[in-house]
Amino acid sequence: MQDEKVIHFTHAGIYQGKTPVLSDVNFEIDHGEFVYLIGKTGTGKSSLLKTIYGDLPLQGGSAWVAG
Repeated sequence: MQDEKVIHFTHAGIYQGKTPVLSDVNFEIDHGEFVYLIGKTGTGKSSLLKTIYGDLPLQGGSAWVAG
């Protein structure tokens, strides 16, 4: 399972309603990798997590989450 991607985002756009929160998001997380998500209030952390677990639709770009 080494280097098995479990989350992959490419040029993703994340919006709250019609308001852009994050743009051109690019990252991938491997199986077993431990990741911190840190930042100031209002910088899009919760919106990113909501997009990962499917509560916010992706607007532009591509993404997939295994499982």
